[in-house]
Amino acid sequence: MSPSKFQENAVILENSNYRGDYFLITFSAPKISPHVLPGQFVHLQLPHSPELLLRRPFSIYNTNAEAGTLSLIYKAIGAGTGALSILPRDTVVNLLGPLGQRFPQATKDQRIIIAAGGYGCASTYLVAKTAESTGLCLLGARNKSDILVEDEFQKTGFEVQVSTDDGSYGHKGRITELLIPALDAGNGDTVVYACGPNAMLAAVGRLCMERDTIAYLSYDMEMCCGVGACFTCVIKRKCDSPDGWEYVRTCKYGPVFDAREIYWESDKSN
Repeated sequence: MSPSKFQENAVILENSNYRGDYFLITFSAPKISPHVLPGQFVHLQLPHSPELLLRRPFSIYNTNAEAGTLSLIYKAIGAGTGALSILPRDTVVNLLGPLGQRFPQATKDQRIIIAAGGYGCASTYLVAKTAESTGLCLLGARNKSDILVEDEFQKTGFEVQVSTDDGSYGHKGRITELLIPALDAGNGDTVVYACGPNAMLAAVGRLCMERDTIAYLSYDMEMCCGVGACFTCVIKRKCDSPDGWEYVRTCKYGPVFDAREIYWESDKSN
């Protein structure tokens, strides 16, 4: 295991309801916390749950290196996250991390646009928190209750625009309807950071590539090992093979990819 990755028995400091089915959990994890970079994740082992043997990957929402803490936002939607949601304070949970490739950091001269859908709101927060300059943050979800950490993004100095599918908050429609004018309004070097459902990432990637704009996409894939030992979390990446693509493991080579690396279904006809 490389020096920047650790296995740590972390202690739960807080595990509280954030909103609806969403929970905020904070760990004392002094080994992992100082090494976390935007876009990375931890692989979590549920304690005292032999029936839930496999670890669960969670994008890291926030970290405080000085305090040695890291936080996750998750939604209780299945057996694993349901079991996690009832763990009390002071429970010891084994974490492996930080894992995965980071979001590359923008330069001071680059214009930053964050496009986050659903869980991606929490997964991209560290991009804004650690950025050398402010930019535009686009948050999208099905409805208002699925818009996460809006206030926290605003505190970083980023302009925040919101879209919801049902129109319950902000613009009624898809996040790409906010992204198009934001991209077209740019008059310089722009970099886009995106996390959300795969269909959203495909749309964001296409729009950015059409405009020769760099886009880094973070994929939320089902994982088993989390360290590149299996092939549960693969996606297609362009290469020089006869087929023009190869399978790569998102836990090892991602979860962040340059949109230009991805082999899109539309590439079949090219």
